[in-house]
Amino acid sequence: METQKIITNIKVVQNFLTLQYEGKVEEAFEKYADPNFKWVVSTNNNKELTKAISWAGYEHRGLEGYKKLNELLFGEYEPLEFNTNEFYEVENKVFMIGDFKFKHYTTGKIAESDFVGIFNLKENKITDGQFYENTLAVAAGRTNY
Repeated sequence: METQKIITNIKVVQNFLTLQYEGKVEEAFEKYADPNFKWVVSTNNNKELTKAISWAGYEHRGLEGYKKLNELLFGEYEPLEFNTNEFYEVENKVFMIGDFKFKHYTTGKIAESDFVGIFNLKENKITDGQFYENTLAVAAGRTNY
């Protein structure tokens, strides 16, 4: 009889992020994300925010939606720092607290922000989540604001 290794929700999120940062998004999804995965940057259904930041303000669905989010974000910004400083698990949620520093490829401006990421999990799979950041700093980095 094969025993299944118990993995904490925090470890699921950390493993998902590690694979993502290694450029293995498909593997991250296969192992750690629900096929109906949904992700929102900042707030949902916010057309004004989407106008300022093309990947924010709406829901990204599934692997293809998440890949598009990464293409948009990292097509404009070079990550200089991305620090996940703290993780907390409450019931089926994982809260990630950290900070980042990105440099915009065109404007050369630096966008810095603290952030909170919230991941919802079911049966060791990430079902959905939301990322809260200083959207003004990110939007300002894209323009001459």
